[in-house]
Amino acid sequence: MRRPSANITAALVLLGVALAVLLWQRPWSGGSEDVDVVAIPDDARVVLADQLTALSRATTEQEFVAAAGEGSRARTFAEQAWQAREALSVTDVSLRYVSGGDVADRADGSTLATVEVSWRAGDASPVAGTSVRSTQVGLRLDPRDDGTFAVRGAAAVGDRLPLWLAGDVRVQSAGDAVRVVSIDGGVPDLDALAAARAADRSVRATVPEADGRLTVIAPSSRATTAALVGQSQEDVAAIAGVTTTVDGSTGTARVVVLNPDLFAGMDARARQVVITHEAAHLLTGAVGTSMVTWVAEGFADYVALRDDDAPLAVSAGQILAQVRADGPPDALPDAQAFASAGGHGLGAVYESAWLVFEMLADETSNDRIVAFYEDVRDGGDVADAARERLGLSVEQITARWRAYLEKSASTVS
Repeated sequence: MRRPSANITAALVLLGVALAVLLWQRPWSGGSEDVDVVAIPDDARVVLADQLTALSRATTEQEFVAAAGEGSRARTFAEQAWQAREALSVTDVSLRYVSGGDVADRADGSTLATVEVSWRAGDASPVAGTSVRSTQVGLRLDPRDDGTFAVRGAAAVGDRLPLWLAGDVRVQSAGDAVRVVSIDGGVPDLDALAAARAADRSVRATVPEADGRLTVIAPSSRATTAALVGQSQEDVAAIAGVTTTVDGSTGTARVVVLNPDLFAGMDARARQVVITHEAAHLLTGAVGTSMVTWVAEGFADYVALRDDDAPLAVSAGQILAQVRADGPPDALPDAQAFASAGGHGLGAVYESAWLVFEMLADETSNDRIVAFYEDVRDGGDVADAARERLGLSVEQITARWRAYLEKSASTVS
């Protein structure tokens, strides 16, 4: 019988030690503090109401952390929420119990309570506005041995998750005009502040009267993007970036929210185009208007691609392929065409709208194009704006655009 060598014996000893450590640590249990499931107290609603009052009354980070409950996850949640409040100039926070929290709904014994949260965002906030904001959120809670709860985290409950409850929030600024709010590290491999600054410069160079502050929110996950804009993950799956309100605001304070899932597959050029496109919507006041879609989307890409040196095969490859196969569209794209494309800023219909403005740029000045866009944005009739600012009828624009598409498709491989 062969005896094991010294190396094999040593390996077996190390394996035994590793197994012992693994059994002791039990990483599959979700952390040592959650090994034993604790029963939810009979007076859970009273306990929660008192705990939420303590969180509301906290005037220091230490008080807020203490009110959030014991355990590393509760401490992390409370520290991040408090630091986000400071970074975003959030004040007058109030949390009020609504429902839930009295039945464990997960195998780990945790429960979900619906809470009404209200707060203010000061003038210095990236999501500025001093009015009281209010929404309902779900707090994930771990019952503790002492009959209290530990707040593990917050989630959206049929509405937008407040930005200051979204995770590890960091704010970067470039003067007063550009701010980036990163969440849990931001979009991987993206210098969001540099991209936002470049977008701001491009918009203001094209539209001298562009006004306002560009705020870009860069989450690290699609789940966070969806929670911030009040949609499902499926709804935002095809959206690279969107200009909207966040943080419970119903006013005019707009931000650009990025989807890191789509950014992961983009090169640096494509990422910049997305951010500049959304910045054009935001800084030129297009969001919230009822302007004709091909004008809004085509102009945003006109701004984003004005200094782009990529060939048309890259920037308009999809629409040109369609033209080669089926000929040019009979009419300028309508709202239904954009809706059918998914509303995500990508695809042939968006390229076709951009090429309207590329065609116009070959024939007239940037000032005239901007004046046409601003007239339509401000509620003017497209036909009237085209005649007054461009000296063309919509029919003439359509005919020249179709010819431009045919010529481009025949010369681009």
